[in-house]
Amino acid sequence: MQSIALSLFLFVATASATVLWDGRFNNYTTAADFDKWSWNNQVGQYQTYIYGNLHGETASSWLTLGGQFMNPATTGEKQGVKVKINAQSTWNGGPMLRTELLPQTTNSLTGHLFFHVSLQIPAVNPPDPAYEHQIVFWEGHFADIKYGQLSGQNGVADTLQVITGGKSIWSVEPVKGVWYNFILETGPPGGLWVSTGSDALKKVYTGSLNGNGGTDWHVGALRLPINGAPQQIAETDLYYSGIYVEDSGPTTQL
Repeated sequence: MQSIALSLFLFVATASATVLWDGRFNNYTTAADFDKWSWNNQVGQYQTYIYGNLHGETASSWLTLGGQFMNPATTGEKQGVKVKINAQSTWNGGPMLRTELLPQTTNSLTGHLFFHVSLQIPAVNPPDPAYEHQIVFWEGHFADIKYGQLSGQNGVADTLQVITGGKSIWSVEPVKGVWYNFILETGPPGGLWVSTGSDALKKVYTGSLNGNGGTDWHVGALRLPINGAPQQIAETDLYYSGIYVEDSGPTTQL
């Protein structure tokens, strides 16, 4: 009886959640759709202005859509996105290499919310673990998902981790080609859910993420230089899917 009551509670909690912003790529036909967005034409689910742009590139130069780039366990989604950076990925001439997507929405996405994202470090063209890669983060960096050696430290760190308040609250040596699923809970009480593959997400941390959410949520690749030296890089790829924000729950099934 107790297990039935718990299952009913979870069903009701999930059913009552409202998706405030849906970043799944169902409304995109090809990567060229990313090029339609501009500050004067704010269409689609994403703002697409952070990418290497010094040689006439467009957003679609760095983004590729396809079913092979999504977690196959996800429901309600037809494709994911491959995010690419290379030596030409300098945005407005800065020292960092960047290709990033941000929510396009009139909702503030602030308060007690649940930010969902699944990502994969692929076996082909994975990021270099000698460099810090900020791969999911808010502009204020109150909660970041990072891969690689942290800036200012020496050596190689084949580590995927979530950092808030300057401390790592979850980390793993990622298996290339495996999907890692995250829910970032903003506002009080705050928390982090994680799973791999098709598994339901489980809460691994309870506590403040030191921020209140917001639309300046970056999903993609930002690679920092090492000691200001010119970046040495071939193509680096990251895969993303299952991106959305809900106001309650959270929904822990993919």
